[in-house]
Amino acid sequence: MNLHFCEVTPNNWRAVAALEVAQDQQEFIESNAFSLAESLYEGKGTSIGLYDGETLVGYAMYGWYSEKEESVWLDRFMIDQKFQGKGYAKRFLVLLIEHFQQLYDCKKIYLSLHPDNKLAMKIYESFGFRLTGEIDDSGPVVGVVMELLICEKN
Repeated sequence: MNLHFCEVTPNNWRAVAALEVAQDQQEFIESNAFSLAESLYEGKGTSIGLYDGETLVGYAMYGWYSEKEESVWLDRFMIDQKFQGKGYAKRFLVLLIEHFQQLYDCKKIYLSLHPDNKLAMKIYESFGFRLTGEIDDSGPVVGVVMELLICEKN
């Protein structure tokens, strides 16, 4: 595997927008087209395609960095239905967390997910994410908030 990610550009946005989760997961996450528009027009998020070599296998959006809270949001994270069950989610989470540690001076990574998305919750918990008790109702999918403590200040 040659895993890497690239920002979404005019050259790859259509392929990223065409990625889909399985039918029974669609209620758990906003469409990539909605997410791409959100990152473009709100200007706080960065959209990236997740690649294995030349093959696009997923999508993530992150940003909303808070200097005051020393935190960043992993606002979207999905693996296309054709590539699920092959270990991509865990491998890309490792890369994304490392990327956030290098890019931001942060102590926390936040994310939200649909409360019925038990498989995703289990994956996030295996990385140390914990429920905060907060609800994220800022988008079309209402989710529970999880956080990961990642960076220690010296």
